[in-house]
Amino acid sequence: MELIVIDNRLGRSRRWQFDPRSPWVVVAVVATVSLLIASGVGIGRLTAPVAPAQVALPSDVTAEWQAAIDANRQEVADTRQYLQENTQALARKVAMLQADMMRLNAAGQRLIEVADLDEGEFVFDAAPAVGGPEIEIEGDLPRLEDVTGTLGELDRQIAGREREMRVLEDLILASRLQSEGHPEGRPILSGWISSLFGVRTDPFTGRRAHHYGMDFAGREGSEVVAVASGVVTWAGHRHGYGMLVEINHGNGYVTRYGHNQKHDVKVGDRVAKGDVIARMGNTGRSTGPHVHFEVLRNGKVVNPAKYIRAQG
Repeated sequence: MELIVIDNRLGRSRRWQFDPRSPWVVVAVVATVSLLIASGVGIGRLTAPVAPAQVALPSDVTAEWQAAIDANRQEVADTRQYLQENTQALARKVAMLQADMMRLNAAGQRLIEVADLDEGEFVFDAAPAVGGPEIEIEGDLPRLEDVTGTLGELDRQIAGREREMRVLEDLILASRLQSEGHPEGRPILSGWISSLFGVRTDPFTGRRAHHYGMDFAGREGSEVVAVASGVVTWAGHRHGYGMLVEINHGNGYVTRYGHNQKHDVKVGDRVAKGDVIARMGNTGRSTGPHVHFEVLRNGKVVNPAKYIRAQG
């Protein structure tokens, strides 16, 4: 038998071992317990543990903790609201960028068709070559990191498309300049050839003379057109030519249109192939309404016949 005595005032305890079968022990225990109770000493249960004392926190400390918890909870709610609003705004931006990509692809495809480029050189309607693992979107709302990643990818795609468009525009411009800047066709819309390039009998002197162009006769006032795109470098009267238009086409090509009735262009004007530049006339050294047509290559007069036939 074990007896545990606890002193509440001193916070101490003592233990004694007894033989419960001895009658003297019983008498001694009863007497001791009575004495201890009278003196204010508590007796614990045999082999029973002592319950730990509970400490009460001050009310001001608990209130401070609760306020901090409430503030953190509100901050989390505000952060969640902020992220939700900004994520939705980013998602709308992604949708706009995707629409821009579709318009850009359509414009690029149209340019390819107009330029008549080889099929497959620029494929705007195909998905771009990209790699990496796919990102699974969880929930109804897109995640911020997903939207940010998509925006970055779209920015790279648009930048790539813009570079391709610039290259394509350069190719189209070079192709058109090469095609339209090369003299081809007749300088009139209606009429006939009245004199060829080369040696002929001069209609004014009757002597043999070299004719440095081709003459196209027709109705006076009919349209005279440019045979290639270029810039007007002369539009006025010149000896022997009467009213003359001269056009520089680049790449060493210059064309001249003489004996005009009046001009529809002035020096510095840019003209395209087929534009009306003058009206057929009979000015200068001429026997009737016609266009004296010359082609110069690197400053030398050449036979216009091959450029006229090139249109066919």
